[in-house]
Amino acid sequence: MDSSLHKHYHDEEFDPRGFIDTYFYNGTNDMFEEVVVYLITQLFKMFSSEINVIEFTDANIREFEMWRNKEPGAADWSHAAKIVCELEGKSEEWEGKEDKARRAVKRVVKCDLTKDNPLEPVVLPQVDCLLCIFVLQVVSKDHQAFCSNLKKLASMLKTGGHMLLIGTYNNSGYMVGEHKFFSLSYDEAFIREAVCDAGFIIENLEALPTKKTSTFSDYDHVMFLIACKEREV
Repeated sequence: MDSSLHKHYHDEEFDPRGFIDTYFYNGTNDMFEEVVVYLITQLFKMFSSEINVIEFTDANIREFEMWRNKEPGAADWSHAAKIVCELEGKSEEWEGKEDKARRAVKRVVKCDLTKDNPLEPVVLPQVDCLLCIFVLQVVSKDHQAFCSNLKKLASMLKTGGHMLLIGTYNNSGYMVGEHKFFSLSYDEAFIREAVCDAGFIIENLEALPTKKTSTFSDYDHVMFLIACKEREV
């Protein structure tokens, strides 16, 4: 994919429902096992009783709030809850699991990484765990910006807290409908250096090689990284 032709995730034209329909529904693409099942399985053992959600676009915040409030027309995420319940051996309890996740969300805050305080004017206490799924590589225009943005997110985390970073290797872009969106391409060596430079010690890094050839996105691995914040930078 020619990245010079790609739009950016935080463009006004980004369609959150089209993105969900393309990548996160079973049967709509060949990457479901890698993008959804693998990542939910990795996250299965982690649960927080109080969650702050930060997002980068008004459209995505609105889409999330529709799901959170169980509004008519909200995206159907029941498949994710069912995967978690199957991992627990309680497949019939998925509705209660999804409602529990809704109740755990304390607030939703817009994030702008161009600001020194990305959550301005909101000020949140540092947290114990930070989960970042794909977003850093789609909002960072180059490797330098990625490292700077990673450090800004790291400032939201307590020393001794953990970051779970999920991304893809060698991914230059992805499709949502007819639009091509930018993704920063990087490899394992880069992510290791960036994470350590941001003040973390990497505790676990796994990468699942893709088994699919997709017209939607050109990544070759899905990455799951756990790191402990050792110091402020």
